[in-house]
Amino acid sequence: MRRLGTRRTAWLAALAISLLALWWLVPRGAAPPATGAGLVEQSLVVARRPFVASVSFTGTIVPGDGIGITAPFDGTVKSVGFAYGERVTPGQVLVELDVSELEQRRNEAESAYLKASQNAADIDNWASGPEVSRARRAAASATFELGDTERKMQETKALLDRGLVARSEYDGLVQQLRTQRLSLAAARDDLGVALRRGEGANRRVATLELENTRARLARLNAEFAAAVVRASDAGIIVRPPSVRPDVTDSGIHVGLRLSQGQLIGTIARSGGLAVSFRLDEADVNRLKPGQAVTITGPGFNGFALTGKIIGIAGEASSAEGAAGGKASFTATARLDPLTADQALQVRIGMSANIAVITYQNPMALVVPPQAVQGAAPAATVLVRDRGTGARHPVTVQIGQVGPDGVEILSGLKPGDTVIWDSPAPPAAPPAP
Repeated sequence: MRRLGTRRTAWLAALAISLLALWWLVPRGAAPPATGAGLVEQSLVVARRPFVASVSFTGTIVPGDGIGITAPFDGTVKSVGFAYGERVTPGQVLVELDVSELEQRRNEAESAYLKASQNAADIDNWASGPEVSRARRAAASATFELGDTERKMQETKALLDRGLVARSEYDGLVQQLRTQRLSLAAARDDLGVALRRGEGANRRVATLELENTRARLARLNAEFAAAVVRASDAGIIVRPPSVRPDVTDSGIHVGLRLSQGQLIGTIARSGGLAVSFRLDEADVNRLKPGQAVTITGPGFNGFALTGKIIGIAGEASSAEGAAGGKASFTATARLDPLTADQALQVRIGMSANIAVITYQNPMALVVPPQAVQGAAPAATVLVRDRGTGARHPVTVQIGQVGPDGVEILSGLKPGDTVIWDSPAPPAAPPAP
């Protein structure tokens, strides 16, 4: 009996030693159950959470809210008071143009204006002017002469009836009377013509000439006053875009000939920056004005800027150099106002990474991309039964796809456990 108890005690001791050795050899921590060769089961309890889908592009910081500085007239640059990329202040002298040619044109315009003014004044006083006065005096003189001849003819007729004068004298007065009546009619016609010259089309022509010469003189005077081009607002002045990309633009310099309206530069107002980027035809319909963007860049010192898309080109740019020869479009996003520190670090021309938020759902059901099997409309996920723990496929409707998951529109509900298999991590090397 004592020997049997001793054997039992030895057997229990050996069993305890074996269990202790097994516990010591098993790795610490519970590992997921293996579902196949080299695969480990992963699971996720579905819950509603914010979901964001975005698309990324690269672009350049450009002036957003800018003021174009143009040449006020054709002229030669006399002096330059800025450098591209510098910050300018309101009233700062940017460019001064030579006014020698403009002064000559202004003198000619003033001479034409004075002549037109005199002509208009003559038209206004035409009825009392010299030409009408001469015509009026000629008509009055013809009237007096005709009246005097008529009186003489009456007297001669009385004498002829009494036989005191010859018939030829009376006939001479009759002929003279006819001539003077024609002269009076011609003088009155000349007076009418002279009066009409100061009315109608002639008066309108004089008025138009005066208005045109006055406007031209005023415009030249304004250009003369604008010969010194000043900054109208504070900001950074940037170089105008080159008309020919293959030609290097040396910018504004003394002696350069400018044409009226030629762009000298653009003042980018502080806090009014934008970002310009290109997108291909596959993405152009995914973007719309008003969509939020996030901008980062290697020169932003780690901070991110925000903004909104304000425009997408309606015409494709040149496809040269585009991947696969696809057409590309230009889009612009306006940045939100920058802080003082950001404004000092963000500069026009910097490269930028743009993430455009194309879709947002604050209460979405999202599963990892690895959990979705197949493709729409026959996509499925594996769901663990709450009662039995068995896995069974469930058909789901897929919404938007993002880098961190897939939106599920129907087929799942909060609390469902989604299961998928992933490759097992490599085994840790044995401890020395």
